Amino acid sequence: MTERNYTTVNPCVMCQPMGSVMAFKGIESSMVLMHGSQGCSTYMRLHLSHHFREPVDIASTSLSERGAVYGGSENLKKGLRNVITRYHPKVIGVTTTCLAETIGDDVRRILQEFREEENNADDVHIISVSTPSYEDSHTTGFIKAVDAIVRHFTEYGMGNDIFNNKLNVVLGENIAPEDTRELKRMLKATIGPRSFIFMPDTSETFDAPMTGKVEKIFPGGTPLSEITYMKNCAASIGLGITSDNRAVDHLETKYNVPAKRVPMPIGLEYSDRIMSVLSEIAGSEIPEAYRKERGRLIDAMVDVHKYLYGTRVAIYGDPEMVLGMLSMSLENGMYPVLVAPSCKTPAFREHAQERIDAMNLDCEVKIFEGLDFDAFNDAVKEAEPEILIGNSNGKYISQQIGIPLIRVGFPIHDRVGAQRILLMGYRGAMNILDRITNTILETKDIELEKKWLQNKSNDLQESCCDLRSAHMQPH
Repeated sequence: MTERNYTTVNPCVMCQPMGSVMAFKGIESSMVLMHGSQGCSTYMRLHLSHHFREPVDIASTSLSERGAVYGGSENLKKGLRNVITRYHPKVIGVTTTCLAETIGDDVRRILQEFREEENNADDVHIISVSTPSYEDSHTTGFIKAVDAIVRHFTEYGMGNDIFNNKLNVVLGENIAPEDTRELKRMLKATIGPRSFIFMPDTSETFDAPMTGKVEKIFPGGTPLSEITYMKNCAASIGLGITSDNRAVDHLETKYNVPAKRVPMPIGLEYSDRIMSVLSEIAGSEIPEAYRKERGRLIDAMVDVHKYLYGTRVAIYGDPEMVLGMLSMSLENGMYPVLVAPSCKTPAFREHAQERIDAMNLDCEVKIFEGLDFDAFNDAVKEAEPEILIGNSNGKYISQQIGIPLIRVGFPIHDRVGAQRILLMGYRGAMNILDRITNTILETKDIELEKKWLQNKSNDLQESCCDLRSAHMQPH
């Protein structure tokens, strides 16, 4: 008999279409049409709305039993007509689900038929992405969608082949709108405000200001004209090193745009790496403002070292975020006894082990890729961390074993402000350091208070016993 559990209990990942939706939402005037049952789009709308605290519209082809048997061609065409009529988007992302993939709908053929049948179809960019829900994760869906968008606009878009001397910056994993704003601030300060193309950009679409207007599609996102000219850029930076950044690879292979991969700038080491790369590209010194920010971060690290050193921590979530938090915890003397990225990626273990080996730790670091939360909870109990760092799905094991949870990443459904959590850059590192340290201090205060109350209770019980004994003695 084997002890392996062949079932998945409460998976740590979401399905590919979820990642695809997040990628398309970072594109100017885009709308997502999900080819599948109504429940898929409803689930994703709720999931994203609860995290970002913004209304998220996702259309559905509403496949039923009939569509599952005879094919969903008519549903897809009708859905496209409705989206064009009601939302007037410039881009429609058609992302598949497990139902559409299982019945074998030829989505590209259906879209070609739609373009031939409809007069206004040429006014809208319709981009299809194959995202079967039964394999891989939302991270894969994000990468696939970004690649499909870049391929569509560079190969079939308008524009010319004139060199523009700009820098492509392409995400390999979804990040918070606040992190997007911070990265754009870093880019503006180092290479100039009009010298880069950031893709995809959810800084406004997932964190829109209140204007009093009812927006069917929130303004913002990477402009379509910029995506078209990504093939003419001087270089590309792929943000993320654990997975394949297909869009960056495509631009390098087909259009000879030199590519460089850097980790998400979380913590001192990884923030230094991106600042060094940007400084090299710009051919100038790192701006004085960022030198000061770096100095403040180092000062903060010195201040909190006595509280953080030796703290046992478990980190889980999307791979790039986990790698960044692992690096930052090591820099601050913490013991990352358990590291659990939500899905398996080609290079996570290699880069994680590289950072661990560089630190000569006095503890064992266990790396588990692609666990479900059932197995993760068992691993947490065995590793005995003092603190958890990850999304809100870890709150159950946190409450069960009585240790605090620092909420970062996606999804965060039981707290507000997830879209404004800053992790990236020197400022992001200072922010998360303060949160971790203050949580540890607060936990110690609570433990001391409990101990004091327990001692007080014991003293009262002893006093009561002494009084009883005194009354029971004969006079």
